[in-house]
Amino acid sequence: MSRPDIGPQSFDGGPLIPVATYVLTVLVLSALALVSTGGSPSPLAGIAWGVFLVGLAVGAFLVEGIEPRSVVPSVRSLGVALAAVAALWALYNAVASVLAIGGVPGFSAGASRVAAHPLLYLAAFGSSLLFTAIPEELLFRGYLQGSVASLVGERSRRATAVGISVVAVLFALFHLPRWFLMSGHGVGADLAIRLLGLTAAGLAFGLVYALSGNLWLVALFHATMNQPPFLVTVHTEGPVHFLLPFVEYTAIVGAVFVLYRLTGTEGPLFSRPRFASAPSDD
Repeated sequence: MSRPDIGPQSFDGGPLIPVATYVLTVLVLSALALVSTGGSPSPLAGIAWGVFLVGLAVGAFLVEGIEPRSVVPSVRSLGVALAAVAALWALYNAVASVLAIGGVPGFSAGASRVAAHPLLYLAAFGSSLLFTAIPEELLFRGYLQGSVASLVGERSRRATAVGISVVAVLFALFHLPRWFLMSGHGVGADLAIRLLGLTAAGLAFGLVYALSGNLWLVALFHATMNQPPFLVTVHTEGPVHFLLPFVEYTAIVGAVFVLYRLTGTEGPLFSRPRFASAPSDD
C-alpha cells in the first residue's frame, strides 16, 4: 500500500508571512468582538468574517507563490467526504440509540431537536460549514499547518507533527477574543477546559488533514462538531460532559485512519498533500 507524501509543503516565504497572517487574523477578530453586542456577531458580520478568512488565506498562498486552487480537492471528493462523515455520524447515533434503549444515564430515546426540526438544523449546519468551518480550515490546516511544518526545515513525520501541534495550539488561542470579549468570560478552570478542548479539536482536524489531504473532509467534521447531528437526545453532566468531545475526536481520527489503511492514498477521499516531497522514514 502506498503512503502519503508526509513532508511539509514547499512554503518558501519564511516565518514572516504565516506570523503576520495569524496576527492579522487575531487582531481583526478582536476588533469584531469589541463591536459586537449580545455575545455574538450579527449574521452579516459572520458572513463578512468568513469571507475575510478566505481572502486572507488566498492572499497568503499567493504571496508564497502557491496556486490556491491546488489546495481545494475536487467536487467528487466532496461527495465522498460527505458520505464518509454521514456514515460516521450514523454509526454514532446508532450507538447512542443502543445506550438509550439500554437505560444508560445521559442518553434517552426521545427525538432530538435535530430530528424534530431538520430544516433548522440544515440551515445552521450550512451556515457553520460555509462561514466558519471551510474558512477556518483553509487558513489553519490548508495554509498554516503546512507553513509551520516547512519552518521546521525537515521533510519528515516530525515536521508534520510539529505543524499539527503548533497550529492546534494557535487554533485554540485564536478563540480567546470571543471568550473574553464576546462572551464576557474570565480566567479560571472553565477557560482551561475550553482551551484544552479546542486544542484537542485542532489536533484531530490536523491529523485528519495530514492523513487525507482532503480539506472538504476536515471542514465537514469541523462543521458537524459545531452542529452535532444527534438524532436521539444526549444529556451529559460532570466527567461525561468533559470526556465526550474527546471520545468524538478520537472516533473521527480513528475512523479516518482505518479508512486510510484500507484504501491507501488512491481514490477521491484521500489525496497526496500538495507541494510535498518524497516521504522520509525517520
